[in-house]
Amino acid sequence: MCEKLLILLTFIIAINSVSSAHDTSFKIESVEQIHIHELFTLMIKPTLFNFSNSLSNEQIRYRPSLLGRPSLPNWMNFQFSKERNLGYLYGSATEKYANREIKIEIIALNKLTYETQRVVIPFRISFKPAPMNRIEMKITNYNWEHMTDMGRVKNLKGIFMELWPESYRDLSIVFMESAVRLGARLPLKPSNREGVIVHLGSNAQLSNRLIELDQEIKPLSKLTTCTFKRTKVQHIFQTAGFMIDWCAFKIITPEETTTLSEESTILHESSMLTSKKWNGISKDELPARNYSEELAVSIAIPAVIFSFVVALLTIVLCFHHEKFEQPKSKEPVQMVQYSGTNKTPPTTTLKSLHDPYSDNLSIDSDSPSTNIFQEGSPKLNAYYRPNPPAYTGKITFQGPSTSTVRFDKDI
Repeated sequence: MCEKLLILLTFIIAINSVSSAHDTSFKIESVEQIHIHELFTLMIKPTLFNFSNSLSNEQIRYRPSLLGRPSLPNWMNFQFSKERNLGYLYGSATEKYANREIKIEIIALNKLTYETQRVVIPFRISFKPAPMNRIEMKITNYNWEHMTDMGRVKNLKGIFMELWPESYRDLSIVFMESAVRLGARLPLKPSNREGVIVHLGSNAQLSNRLIELDQEIKPLSKLTTCTFKRTKVQHIFQTAGFMIDWCAFKIITPEETTTLSEESTILHESSMLTSKKWNGISKDELPARNYSEELAVSIAIPAVIFSFVVALLTIVLCFHHEKFEQPKSKEPVQMVQYSGTNKTPPTTTLKSLHDPYSDNLSIDSDSPSTNIFQEGSPKLNAYYRPNPPAYTGKITFQGPSTSTVRFDKDI
């Protein structure tokens, strides 16, 4: 940030010092002759300012502007090529500047020594009629600075003189600009070319080959870009080293130019007729927002959802808890006895002592204690276990130290 401020201050000081002392500025006496509706290109080198040509692109900076103005004319541009360590002043003059002379001031700054130099270049602009027919194309395998070489420009003109022989007298490049600066996307790979838009123009009538080419590529006008299309004249451009995007190739005739100009005029007049003085809206007309309602809604909706979820979980847990607390029904205990009168119990057969008819007994029936077997009782139920018999025993003492107790079971 500090470096940028220092460079800006240096530029300002250099401009003020140069404007106060005109004799120290270096001026080019030769005048550049250019024509309207025709592209001109001027190369800006470090040697133009008495700087060494070995300086890198990071050591020198140029600031061109119209003499006495802060910027260049709207039809003139400046680009610095890092690949070639050169600056380019280029553009196509409009009819407004016809038969006029302008002066372009260029200030160069050496960032190592903060030395500044000033150059004033005069331009004399001559009138030239606008071309009737124009050809617009996009060359995809070159950057803008590559098309400034006179050899490539000559090869491109040679191709169209072969396809359009009638234009050999006044064929010229009307416009040229980088495709990226006109809105195209940068290539995915930095090593790929950005592309350049070139317009050529002439007053000669179109040849049959150009008319056939126009009919061939007319269906592609709906597409913005394409690299899959091949035309009948593809080999001519490829032999000269040019890759053309045929979706961006257009031939503009006077009829199309008139239609476009009429449409633009109608749109301009309609916009002027419908345009009214803009009046700002009042404060009462501005939309108002009720933040209390929005806050209530933002809190109420999550609260209702949360309450519903809590109630649902509570109900589920309560029913689940009651299910666990319900007492289990006591099943009647079945008593079994060994079948038969053998003292040795069997190992296989068991017989249930549960009386299926005991469940039907009324409350007035005899208690279970009266159903127990008793001697001489008329109520005998074989399914209830009788009271054990009494034991009688005889005790015999044999001597003071030993005794024998013998029990005889009375059955």
